[in-house]
Amino acid sequence: MSRTRVLFHVTHLRRGGGIESSLISLLNILDRSLFSVGLSIAYPTDDLDTIFRQRIPADVQVHMLGPQRWLSYCRNLKITGRLKWPGRIYEELLLPQIRKRVFRSRIKRIAADYDIIIDYDLSLARFACDFGKPFLGISHFRFPERLSINKRKYRTFAHYYQRYDAMIAICKAMQEGGKKLFPLLADRFATLYPGFDQADIRRRADEPVEGIPDGPYIVSVTRLEETQKDVSTLIKAFALLVQQHHIAESLLLVGQGRHRSELERLSVDLGVRDRVVFFGFTPNPLPYVKHARLMVLSSKFEGLPTALIEGLMLGQVLVSSDCPTGPREILKDGRAGLLVPVGDAPALAAAMLRGLQDANLRNRLHAEAIAHADEFGINAFHYRFQQLLQRLGVRIAAGSPWPLSSDQIDRISRAPNQEPT
Repeated sequence: MSRTRVLFHVTHLRRGGGIESSLISLLNILDRSLFSVGLSIAYPTDDLDTIFRQRIPADVQVHMLGPQRWLSYCRNLKITGRLKWPGRIYEELLLPQIRKRVFRSRIKRIAADYDIIIDYDLSLARFACDFGKPFLGISHFRFPERLSINKRKYRTFAHYYQRYDAMIAICKAMQEGGKKLFPLLADRFATLYPGFDQADIRRRADEPVEGIPDGPYIVSVTRLEETQKDVSTLIKAFALLVQQHHIAESLLLVGQGRHRSELERLSVDLGVRDRVVFFGFTPNPLPYVKHARLMVLSSKFEGLPTALIEGLMLGQVLVSSDCPTGPREILKDGRAGLLVPVGDAPALAAAMLRGLQDANLRNRLHAEAIAHADEFGINAFHYRFQQLLQRLGVRIAAGSPWPLSSDQIDRISRAPNQEPT
């Protein structure tokens, strides 16, 4: 039997995004004895050529829906915040319907050569459906409760979601939220944790890099964007540790974003600017995570944060806001890392202090992190992905060749909400 042909679709590839990181990981780990893989991208970006081309496996056929400049130029200006009038009129009023027809025709031709279509960011159903083969959508963020009071948006989303044969959430809390919000589609929801190559993560963490602080430091790999990431709470907590407990560690912020200048001003106002390093973007943040004494995530909300999973796989001591969704599942309800209320700087500072100074706690968290990391590894993903496809009627070329132990199979098969009902 020939390999199952899988086409992934994503809007674009941009640096610093968790969706992009998990997609690249998935493209690399899918078993090529069972699957052949393609990738459809709506819009080209500079980051596609400068960062992602070398990370996409050579055997993945890349299809571009909008390579022409007239289709993508204003869109790229918009997503980087540089689109001005009259470009906004062209992009937001004149182009959408034309682009929708062009994309619909192109994706239909591309999809004809594949056995299953996976919409990796829930963007494809807006202009395409009825592929005549299984069509899956993957949600990387929780389904907003505000849809229940905005009837127009609710009907729009429900219309799009019913086009998918399965709605895949990347964590259990997200799946339950989706089922509650869209009860008529409840039987289509399932959970599938992304798969991460722990050996590759450890290899990349050992790569030589520049800029690792000479002294002890705390790290946060995050986008400097306050609406979601709430880095200001982390800086406030760090200032409390410096001023009240006189810790020796500096704070290393790995990432970029539109609120960097505001966060720099906050660190000045709090008197810790000389202790906070705004490192910027790097394609490989893992060495900075490995050598830190502590890793922190301070988000207001998440999907399933990739940076936290990578920290887990490196056995790092982790502190995170208990935000919806993701951190609680990744940190095993607080057993593989410390959880604190969202936006609570004193509580975050207290947890960070424990993580820095309590040697017994550090050893226990390290051991729990390494053990729990298997839930997000390659073997667990392969098992669940194959089970999902079989339930959707997709024929797999052969039985699972992955070396799962009997204990792993038992744990995965008993885990709730991992497969569609």
